[in-house]
Amino acid sequence: MSAFVQFARSSASRSAIRCRAGSRGYLHSTASMSPYIELSPRVREALANDEPVVALESTIISHGMPYPQNVDTARQVEQAVAKHGSTPATIALIDGKIHVGLSDENLVHLGKSGRSAVKTSRRDMAAVLSQRLLGATTVSGTMIAAHMAGIRIFATGGIGGVHRGAELTMDISADLTELGRTPVAVVCAGAKSILDLPKTLEFLETQGVPVIAYGKSREFPAFFSPRSGLLAPWHIQTPEQAASLIKASTDIGLQTGQVIAVPIPEEHAESSRIFEQAVDRAVGEAEKDGVRGKESTPFLLKRVVELTKGASLVANIALVKNNARVASQIAVSLASMAVRQSSSTPEPREHGQNPLLVIGGSAIDVTAQVSSDLEPHKPLTATSYPGTVLTSVGGVGQNIARAAHFLGADTVFVSAIGHDAYGNTVKYALRDIGMDTAYLQYPSENARTAVYNALHSQSGDLVAAVADMDINGMISAQQIQEVICKMAPSVVGFDGNISILATSTAITSAMHTRSCILFEPTSVPKCTSVLSALSFIKRSEMVVDVGRLVHIITPNQLELQRMAEVALELALIESAPLAETVHEMAERHYMLEATMIRDALTLFPLFPVQIIKLGEKGAAIVSPSPRNPPTPIIRNIRPLKPSLIINSNGAGDSMVGAILASLHSRRVSVSSDGYLDMSPQDIDTVVSRAQKASILSLESSQAVSDKLCPELIHTD
Repeated sequence: MSAFVQFARSSASRSAIRCRAGSRGYLHSTASMSPYIELSPRVREALANDEPVVALESTIISHGMPYPQNVDTARQVEQAVAKHGSTPATIALIDGKIHVGLSDENLVHLGKSGRSAVKTSRRDMAAVLSQRLLGATTVSGTMIAAHMAGIRIFATGGIGGVHRGAELTMDISADLTELGRTPVAVVCAGAKSILDLPKTLEFLETQGVPVIAYGKSREFPAFFSPRSGLLAPWHIQTPEQAASLIKASTDIGLQTGQVIAVPIPEEHAESSRIFEQAVDRAVGEAEKDGVRGKESTPFLLKRVVELTKGASLVANIALVKNNARVASQIAVSLASMAVRQSSSTPEPREHGQNPLLVIGGSAIDVTAQVSSDLEPHKPLTATSYPGTVLTSVGGVGQNIARAAHFLGADTVFVSAIGHDAYGNTVKYALRDIGMDTAYLQYPSENARTAVYNALHSQSGDLVAAVADMDINGMISAQQIQEVICKMAPSVVGFDGNISILATSTAITSAMHTRSCILFEPTSVPKCTSVLSALSFIKRSEMVVDVGRLVHIITPNQLELQRMAEVALELALIESAPLAETVHEMAERHYMLEATMIRDALTLFPLFPVQIIKLGEKGAAIVSPSPRNPPTPIIRNIRPLKPSLIINSNGAGDSMVGAILASLHSRRVSVSSDGYLDMSPQDIDTVVSRAQKASILSLESSQAVSDKLCPELIHTD
């Protein structure tokens, strides 16, 4: 069993984060899953890192509404889950496998197939799998698949129940018995009023299933209506309360699910009477036409849509998206509390000072360059091209750690590699330069070492590249936590390759050890991972203010711009700086672009020190003034010119490694309010020396020059 990482609150203060140990697992190991389970890469990564995941059913796609509206809705529901911090995992049976997490291609295939897909509950699963049919999972089927995959939360529209007249027909939905034997929490809008709701609640009680009203009212919702006239046995109002209940159920070993009943959004509740009248009429038509069993719900929903001229469909989509939102919030809260808190004090390493810790990606760079130039504007043809192919060890985290090691820092490197030849290449390359490889992880038997495969023209321009980097997102958050708690590193640096949960763990664990934290954004697509992590920490209410939890960032201008945009979108920052302030600073620093100054000032409340890489223009530095309260100071560090540029791949990483090594050698400390104990002049000196490391790597055929040495960061 793998383990969730807990971001728990201290009993004395909600903002005091402690290091934890002694976890208890809640997810199945992916290695022990049924051979019938097929996880998508993103779901596999999320489960491997103990990130929150929400299961989603697929009958809403195949039987709930017509194409293409069904596919558009499925995408919107997945987006609602992702927006609130969890990974969506839509489930369907395809070609003899239970797919947990569907590609967009599979969503479209399922949507176009419609009712030709088999509605698959517990009864149908073996037959659909053995005959390799297309199966759309019901609530029952989705619960089974989610439990097999180790997913604890499932969002849907509404559950089935006891049908009217069941004392004669015995027509009782398999959803209810599944809830009695499969420990998955089902977030739904209650059950439809076409059912016998009193008997449905009674049956769930017999099965030992807790039914919980979520929100302001204790009344059990009836799908289109927030009111059924029936009180739920239990009532909660927050994601944390729901997660606490689910965790307690797991802790005591109960094997039942939970019904978390969320009323339809208020803006659609006003039309509930119209919807109910349409439902009553549709029920009468179904009885008259003899529609029964698993065909009744699709018939009724379709007929209600017709009778309400589409209004019920709009409400249906809204309630499903609302349930997905609530389920995602609960999953995030569950991930944050699944491990008991420990107040153990970090232990420094026996052999001396606390180390520099680097967490990030390692990879093999395979670079091909053709010997005669390709025809401009012509696509590559299916043939081979004469040229040269070079293979080297790379990856942003590995380059940074290597540079810091060459510069004399006691460096511990946490990364992930595969059980393959490339993994051995990374490991032995680090051993050859004297680095400790004890913290290189192997996430799973099938995980591949990251590879960046690039094709360059004769002139050196990039033509095309393939980046197989999934493994870097599988770096274990739990091991990061354990390393930080054990070693109490003086400085922690991490790149944008690691998962949001791993990033959150690094930040909150390093808070407890009062370590200096540096984030290297890596690329425009990855630079916002630290913001998502801060948003996760804020939503989990671990700290009141997430500003200055990360002390230094090292972006380029494009990364800085994107980070400023997303920080505002996530409401991590209240507002952008005043135009007059930006204009005033731009006049004082005419060498720097006004847009860059604006973005830097926007991010200053979050990241007090910003070292912005400007390439041949040098670097811009933002840091706090000595006054109280601190205000941002911006200046430009002059560029250094290389004698000859041979390789630019690791120049920026070498600079970051040198910054980390300098901070480590200075034993930089962090104040209680999140500022570094360094003057602006000290920071300028660190950056100026780090530029020298960058120049040496530019002049080297290697990504990180082996001419880097400790004297470089200790002398001007």
